[in-house]
Amino acid sequence: MTRIAVLAALSLLPCAAHAVYVAPAFPNLPVFDSPVGIQDPLDGTDRLFVVERAGRIYVFQNDVSVAQHSLFLSIIDSVTTQTEGGLLGLAFHPGYETNGRFYVAYTNENPRRTILSRFTKSGSNPNAADPGSELRLIELRQNNLYHKGGCLAFGADGYLYLSLGEDGNAANSQNLTVLEGKLLRIDVDHPAGGKNYGIPPGNPFAGSPNGEREEIYAFGFRNPWRFSFDPPTGRLWLGDVGQDTWEEIDLVQKARNYGWPRLEGEECYSPPSCDTTGLDVDLPLFVYAHDGSASITGGFVYRGTTVPSLAGKYIYTDYITGQVWALAYNGVDPPVNTELSINPGVGSIPTFGIDKDNELYFTSFDGEVYRFFESTVSVRSPAPRDGALVSVYPNPFAATATVEYATVTPGRVVLEILDVRGRRVSTLVDGNVGSGAHTIAWNGRDPAGHAQASGVYFCRLTVNGASPATERMVLVR
Repeated sequence: MTRIAVLAALSLLPCAAHAVYVAPAFPNLPVFDSPVGIQDPLDGTDRLFVVERAGRIYVFQNDVSVAQHSLFLSIIDSVTTQTEGGLLGLAFHPGYETNGRFYVAYTNENPRRTILSRFTKSGSNPNAADPGSELRLIELRQNNLYHKGGCLAFGADGYLYLSLGEDGNAANSQNLTVLEGKLLRIDVDHPAGGKNYGIPPGNPFAGSPNGEREEIYAFGFRNPWRFSFDPPTGRLWLGDVGQDTWEEIDLVQKARNYGWPRLEGEECYSPPSCDTTGLDVDLPLFVYAHDGSASITGGFVYRGTTVPSLAGKYIYTDYITGQVWALAYNGVDPPVNTELSINPGVGSIPTFGIDKDNELYFTSFDGEVYRFFESTVSVRSPAPRDGALVSVYPNPFAATATVEYATVTPGRVVLEILDVRGRRVSTLVDGNVGSGAHTIAWNGRDPAGHAQASGVYFCRLTVNGASPATERMVLVR
């Protein structure tokens, strides 16, 4: 390689410091089919469960090297996936370790409805559910197959929360005699009134004689696709999918009205008929406009330790564009929104999830489960003055990766492999090297010959002690 070619290569290497990025969390797992949920049962087994929209739930160990999953439950014969239908939500009972109970929300035809059901795990196989254990709690007859919501989660109060879209009928959201367009809260442990659940006494319409549905916790939503709790602050975050102009993030409180269809975001949806007198509407915490974006996927406040720069920030995305943002909010000042330049290239992101350590994952309709990381070295940093990392291939790699680098003049070269925490795994070159193009291979092992786990690594080149160049590489066993 000529000096001109080397300098040209240097000019193509962009700068980036301590970057947040995503990578496949389980690169050896078979891909999933339209995964719309990921949950940790918090039962001490360190397992994750992935929900497929068609009606399947798979389970596997939360280990980067895991290569197999097991079919936990299939209800595909009961689920319709037309339009926005499917198996939409999963939540494990807080006592799942002992009672084996979990809850799902799905859509069904003949008649068309949204169903909330309870299942129980198998008594003999912890990685399987008992398909005959279904107990239906709610069967809600509906007219359409869009704006379904379907997110499920248990709050710190022990009650089960369920989000429901307005079924394509905007008037439902302000009609307190129907469940559509609402966030519900029910007591699954104390059935009462001839139902398979009870009404928490603190629900805003508990005991109401006027026909309001007692299950309602908050209302005025269009399509509250995903919500989550942030235990340290007690906040309930919800992403509500907008209609024409705005996507919104709400901090939900009991008995409050979030405006749809009088309001979309902070504005009148259909002016001039926008009288909110007496509605006591809560405005969104944050909105963003339809500028290519068009469908918010609500996420989680990050409380893990792997990505310190995201600590305490609400991470969410837009399903249409795949853009991911971090919203910082301290409860006093206006929120600050920052786009994360992770460029995952994974397309539509339907859901986020957290594990027992509060590390953040998301699923994509490419079938993968991804995880957030933060490098302690640059993902791609300025090249050293006297050399360049030209390429690493194949990338990802399973057995051996070839590293191409070039030096402008003879000099001392150090070429290292680091893990995501900056720990040196292997040194490929440490000595004087002549000018020109060079290649060397890494076999995914440390100097003692121990095979390294699947995951993200960094190849770092230092020439004559100058600031290093770094390239990310992914090992897939």
